Amino acid sequence: MDAFVPEELLNLLLIGITFSIFEMALVQKIKMLPFFNRNYKIWILNLLVSFGLGIPFTIYFYKVSVIASLWVALFGFIGAPTLYETLKKQNIINYKPKSASTDEPTITIPVSHEIK
Repeated sequence: MDAFVPEELLNLLLIGITFSIFEMALVQKIKMLPFFNRNYKIWILNLLVSFGLGIPFTIYFYKVSVIASLWVALFGFIGAPTLYETLKKQNIINYKPKSASTDEPTITIPVSHEIK
């Protein structure tokens, strides 16, 4: 297997997966701002976050070269949106606990019955 996939590439892919999780969360938080209402703006945001944070993240935490950190940023740029779409399709991101659904009646306890 080492002949087909070099160990350095596997290490960079693992770092890229780790960074993609952070990048996905950050981009999703920033997307809540009213300015990011178009797909091309989100694409540019993803590009800026992946390279603007991916390179320093990789160099600082993993002590790799600048070239390797560029690869990790590229993997993050490609991987974060893919990871988000995969989680969204599996209804993991839009998960709502059964107790929070509006179909079932809720039980209201008066303040006078509060346990102190």
